[in-house]
Amino acid sequence: MAKQYDLIIVGAGMVGALASILFAKSSLRIALVDKHHGDYTLSTPPAYDSRVSAISSQSKSLLEEAGVWQGIAQNRVASYDNMVVWDGLGDGYIDFDAQTTKMPELGHLVENAVLCERLISQARSSTNIDLFFNDGLDSHELDEFGAKVVLSSGLVLEAQAVIAADGAMSKLRTENAFETLEWDYGHSAIVATIEIHQSHENTAWQSFGEEGILAFLPLPSVDERHFVSIVWSVPPSEAKQLMALDDDTFCQRLHYAMSKRFEVLGVMTARQSIPLRQRHAKHYVKTGIALIGDAAHTIHPLAGQGANLGFSDVKSLVEVLSKAHKRGESLGAGKVLRRYQRARMLDNIAMAAGMEAFKRLFSTQQPLIVQLRNGGMKRFNQNLSLKRKLIARAAGLSSFS
Repeated sequence: MAKQYDLIIVGAGMVGALASILFAKSSLRIALVDKHHGDYTLSTPPAYDSRVSAISSQSKSLLEEAGVWQGIAQNRVASYDNMVVWDGLGDGYIDFDAQTTKMPELGHLVENAVLCERLISQARSSTNIDLFFNDGLDSHELDEFGAKVVLSSGLVLEAQAVIAADGAMSKLRTENAFETLEWDYGHSAIVATIEIHQSHENTAWQSFGEEGILAFLPLPSVDERHFVSIVWSVPPSEAKQLMALDDDTFCQRLHYAMSKRFEVLGVMTARQSIPLRQRHAKHYVKTGIALIGDAAHTIHPLAGQGANLGFSDVKSLVEVLSKAHKRGESLGAGKVLRRYQRARMLDNIAMAAGMEAFKRLFSTQQPLIVQLRNGGMKRFNQNLSLKRKLIARAAGLSSFS
């Protein structure tokens, strides 16, 4: 006999888990399905998880609303109130400072594993959420009357709609024939946690140069030792070479790539190399199903906005479906789900296009282009109004007081 829910969410990563919690707070009955076990064994600082997410002000507010942010230990969160971006092939730079833009901080860095562990813990405590872990999707049916899902275990779930939060390689997106626009960025991102000699100054540092695109993202210090998470975006052939280096040689290359601003003492985690691909679904919804997060779109990590875009999807979808539920509308109706699509698609496309243009601008080493972009960075750095607008967009805020 089928178990009945309002919504079935497939994928219990950061985006799917947050969606389940916020829907449950709106009194909806939720089934959260994931083929993985949902258990996280956290490392002990300074062995931080090598994958971290930049959390904007809006995303933090959503996590607070879900009761998740408050449960994250302070020694696993690093706020940053400054961001410095510079051209490694010239002298152009931009300095974003929270104080001059009237914000308490620009954002926070949190390890993905820490955030996922707290989200799943909160989901487990909700009486409106049933978790089906270690149980993948076997088959499903969608129509105007609702959704029927059969799990690998044989369990049958029914709901008004299915929410696909099953990641960049979404099975639900593929099986429901959602068309996508996608291309290879021609880059791989090397991620790791490293120790540096001096303080990171609560600053996110990012360099664009002949050594690729390199970000140093602040992590909490431990006993006066200083740590950052790196995201080093380079062509695949160079990524392969960097991954093959021993730790000491890798640290030397990092020192050079960061314009010798930091002395790199060591690598704290195993390095990972992640191929980068741009992907965007032409539509986010069909009758009975909606795509959110990486299932709907993926972008280059250079601006650290991937998780925030997914959380913004959650915010819009929860608002749309909660209102529809109160009005007695079917949550799987195409006209209802298209309200979510209208709320999110243009913003996501604009962010993806901006990241693509930014990546192309800074990946070239042609002297004339280098000269022009250095001049442009200098002029932008002197324009406080434009800097405020850019920070507001990244933070998910509409304006500053």
